[in-house]
Amino acid sequence: MDQRIKIPLVFLLLLSSLRPFAQNVSSPYSILGIGDIESDDYGRFAATGSAAVSRRAIGFYNFSNPASLTVMGYKSVNLDIAFRGRFSSFQTPGTDTFTSVSKDFIIKRITLALKVGKKNAIAFGLKPFSSVNYQYQTISAINDGDAEYGKYTSGSGGIYESYFSFARELSQRLSIGATASWLFGSLQRDVNYYNPDYGLDIIRSENKFYYGAGLRAGVQYYSLPGKKWQHYIGATVAATTNLNGQTTTNYTSSDSVIDKTVVNTTAFKMPLSFSAGYSVSNRKGLLISSQFSFDKWPTQKLTYTNSFTTDAFGFKAGIEYSKTHKINQRDIEDYYVGVGAKFEQSYLQVNNQKLNNYSIVVGGGKSVSRVLSLNGSIEIGRRGSTSLNQIRENFTQFSLGITLKDFWAGTKNFGRFN
Repeated sequence: MDQRIKIPLVFLLLLSSLRPFAQNVSSPYSILGIGDIESDDYGRFAATGSAAVSRRAIGFYNFSNPASLTVMGYKSVNLDIAFRGRFSSFQTPGTDTFTSVSKDFIIKRITLALKVGKKNAIAFGLKPFSSVNYQYQTISAINDGDAEYGKYTSGSGGIYESYFSFARELSQRLSIGATASWLFGSLQRDVNYYNPDYGLDIIRSENKFYYGAGLRAGVQYYSLPGKKWQHYIGATVAATTNLNGQTTTNYTSSDSVIDKTVVNTTAFKMPLSFSAGYSVSNRKGLLISSQFSFDKWPTQKLTYTNSFTTDAFGFKAGIEYSKTHKINQRDIEDYYVGVGAKFEQSYLQVNNQKLNNYSIVVGGGKSVSRVLSLNGSIEIGRRGSTSLNQIRENFTQFSLGITLKDFWAGTKNFGRFN
């Protein structure tokens, strides 16, 4: 196969399969809003808590800040694929036991990045923006109080984000970039009302389809290399249009449609987001990074008692050691190890209380060959608090990243990765 089309072909095949491999996690908070929103980049920078806005690493795409694309070598091409697995158990208020462990494993991002000029680079790809997965069962009384019926509720789906990034090096150590995104997807909610004794078996299916557009702008500056310490600063700002679409509701009994209603006014307001980060590294391979983010959400009433969207913020920090060697005056990474910590406040306010997330993470990576690098991380954390009348989630998740990297055909004179 022609080397010039090998990586794009692999990209298209993987792009068509961006869906869960296995999923049975019941995420109770994904019933609210547009589901669980994950801003982390499950790739090269996951080991340091995803504190990546100021980070630059040759051979890896950094979705957190498009300005980082300029670190790529001229005429290089990278294919990044990131996976995430998660194990969760839940504790409801008023109980002292956790549910059995549930799990999922999904593709979190696929990106193809190219350095198309000595100062310009581009990237495009697809990633989940939010996910919905929950189920619960309740018993309710019929109006006369002499009989009951069961109600089983489940939700699935999510919003996907396709994106195109462009970056340009303005000066030797200053870069800017922008990512244009298109968001689309549907959220499915099924409610089964049943009582075999009364012949009751009705399913109400609600499907909300959303679409919208977003734009993220970023800047990065780094100090003169070769000094004892090198400093990196990065910042981004992002805005997304309201997610608009339609809601379709079906009522079925014995596989026949009883009623169907289409509403064309579905909308969900999105935030204005800011992030800033600082990293510092020395010549011995030690690096410390930090990042602060803030999302200004419009207040929206959610379909749960005393629950709203609210401003969200997060702080991430990590420390890393990497071993490198030089080829043609360029630092090539052999391996790295890192540890990080995160605190995040969700965009969801539940029972008039903020929903917080705490976690620690460790990980590392290695260049396996000239064209292949692997990275991974393990994160342990918790979300929610029973003392605040919230469902508490204990979770352990791992990430795996695969990067294929090479130069365009016919450019051997420019050198290759080793």
